[in-house]
Amino acid sequence: MEVLLAAAKKNIPVCTRKSRLYGNVNLRESIKPSVFRDLTKKEIEGLLDYLYNRSDLNLTTADKTAINSNYIFSSEIFLPPKRDVLKHLDTDCVQPRREARVMILRGGISKPDVIEIIVSPLPSPTGYRHVPYLPKSIPFIDRPINVFDFNLTPLLEKIDKVAGQILNELYGGRLVNCGDRCLVFNLNNQLTIPLSGVKKRLWFSWLYQFTEYFLLRPVDFAILREVDNNGNNTIIKVWFDGSLFNSLEEIVAYYNTYKEYINTIPFPTNAESKDKSINSRGEPSFKKPLKDPSQVSPDGIRYNIDDRHVSYSYWEFDIGMSVFYGPRLNDIRYKGDRIAYEISLQELANFYSGDKPQEHVMNFLDSMFKIGALAKYLHPGVDCPNDATFISSSFKVVTQDKPLTNERAFCIFEHNTGMPLRRHNGYFRFIHRFYEGVANVVLIVRTIPTIGIYDYIIDFIFYQNGAIEVKITPTGIVTSSWHRYDNPYSFQVDKNLMSPLHQHLFHFKMDLDIKGTSNRFQTVDIEPDVVENVCHKNPGSTIVQTRFVKRLKQTELEAAYKFNFDYPKVLTFVNNNKKDKFGNSPGYKLVNKGMTKFIRPPKDGNNPAVSWAQYQLAVTKYKDSEPYSSSVYTHSDNPVFSFQEFIDDNENIVDKDLVAWITMGMHHVVHKEDLPVTHTPGLSHSTFLIPFNYFDESPGMSVGNAVRIDAVDVNGKTKVEIKRYGPKSDVNCIPKKTYYDEILKKNPCLAVEC
Repeated sequence: MEVLLAAAKKNIPVCTRKSRLYGNVNLRESIKPSVFRDLTKKEIEGLLDYLYNRSDLNLTTADKTAINSNYIFSSEIFLPPKRDVLKHLDTDCVQPRREARVMILRGGISKPDVIEIIVSPLPSPTGYRHVPYLPKSIPFIDRPINVFDFNLTPLLEKIDKVAGQILNELYGGRLVNCGDRCLVFNLNNQLTIPLSGVKKRLWFSWLYQFTEYFLLRPVDFAILREVDNNGNNTIIKVWFDGSLFNSLEEIVAYYNTYKEYINTIPFPTNAESKDKSINSRGEPSFKKPLKDPSQVSPDGIRYNIDDRHVSYSYWEFDIGMSVFYGPRLNDIRYKGDRIAYEISLQELANFYSGDKPQEHVMNFLDSMFKIGALAKYLHPGVDCPNDATFISSSFKVVTQDKPLTNERAFCIFEHNTGMPLRRHNGYFRFIHRFYEGVANVVLIVRTIPTIGIYDYIIDFIFYQNGAIEVKITPTGIVTSSWHRYDNPYSFQVDKNLMSPLHQHLFHFKMDLDIKGTSNRFQTVDIEPDVVENVCHKNPGSTIVQTRFVKRLKQTELEAAYKFNFDYPKVLTFVNNNKKDKFGNSPGYKLVNKGMTKFIRPPKDGNNPAVSWAQYQLAVTKYKDSEPYSSSVYTHSDNPVFSFQEFIDDNENIVDKDLVAWITMGMHHVVHKEDLPVTHTPGLSHSTFLIPFNYFDESPGMSVGNAVRIDAVDVNGKTKVEIKRYGPKSDVNCIPKKTYYDEILKKNPCLAVEC
């Protein structure tokens, strides 16, 4: 028997594609990149060659960059005006020329500033102009976060000289020459100008014991420092033992007076360091190690990719990655019709609370850390299935004069959700006995930017009934700080350890084009309806039911939506110029399953920087001047724009080109099970776009591989007729063997920074 099984195994083929129509993946950069394609390596090389030869820019190369030099901070594709792109896509007009948006920090001129320019045409530029709708010169103090904000070596030496002995006695380590017992400032949050009231570049830096995982090993010490235009650091305040001091010398005097009352934290031993490490531990759920179930694609992958253009079933779209704002999909079509011109991430934000001043002001807008550049290192078998296709991204950033290539910025794969796309079982004997159903198989485009401590799993999910889901799931390490006493901002989760209450905010843009660019935003409001109850024995009795009322939103202020359970409604985008035979306008409904309420006052502190968070949905008229909802300059008291301005001009939005701006989020009350790393169950948030009178019936009815089972009585006995709309679901092949560990050993840069 064993011999027969072994022989059968040898005869099982490896799963491969069965048709030339799908499974065609060509990831090479096109000689003629599409209008949406991110900068190619060739274009980046041509861009740098042009910029470094412009004497008027006087740029310093990456290897010689200093804060007081002029240098390229970032570059990415500059998308043409939408009207020009649509002419190209829809009427075969010539493709608009490809251009690069370049940010230059000019620390080497008499009055340092930041400029943003558009360089074109690519790949061989001949000129540049300033980015429209932005100031031609942005104050240098408002420059984005960069490496010179974290050049702490001289400051560490100063702190160690004055207070190093104290830190060693209390926390068992030093800041310099510390060997394997180092104390580090590895969490830095900016005290922005709106929160400080002074035009200075201020940072709170928190001290930790550097062992895995350091963020879970805080000590009761932090500094508030100023970074000047030369990159020098000056200590403004010191947080120590629950109080703010004006200098290091003050804490030395305080320590010498009260040291017997101050809590000490011995540096963890090797054994102790394992209790907060991120290693599997505890008793396994299976006594004998067993392999996890994995997905098999019997006929190979069923999507096509050409450079960055993806087609799958009836779907097609282009993939891109903004260096600051992250993933972007363009020209999303179903059955050839454009559903959305753009769906993209706009911002990932965190607003913290706490019992310490550094927690009061700890607000992160992750675009300032370059979300797109930090989307990398996806791992087959965990982050994505083994048979996923991985797609790279390339940028020019300050640290090098060659393309920064993230080989695994995206992965694309099909996924059987384990949930029917539809099913019904009519099983009663005296009605009509049948079963009909089909599996819910989707295409997922995934990226996972890791912004310091948090990882954000971002999925764009395409369903076979014409629906789209945008999902985000946070995981990673929670920020922690010293726990002194009970407070309303955190549970104590370990000895001397708390993690402050914080709110995650996720913002997305959906530029919808339903049957064209003439769309309207219309809510279907659900209201109580009192009608006569003719079934009641008492005349004049009433019954309350519900009805819907369609309400057209005329202006941007009317369309700024704040959820209210007392007034339920369906949010729809329709094209009123198109009608079906019943008079319905085709549209899509937007379902935000990840709504959160931002309860802080709109104009308080940093809140104007995230004015979009006041609304679960805002709808605006499309403008080329409003490409993003967030800005890397929003930490200033004079930002280049505020999202609220998009709404306050209150333009008419009836039968216009509309953009939906969606806010999702959650309040994170940290608990012990968030240690040492936050797990994903229960943390996913989604927004759906679902056809709404767009099709005559659900296009999911055409999905292949459905099964229909009918009961038939023959001579008093029940038999069944089985009809499969496609091949049987039997798996008669094995997936290709994976060699991921071997690949990683040969190229470690696929997993870690080299």
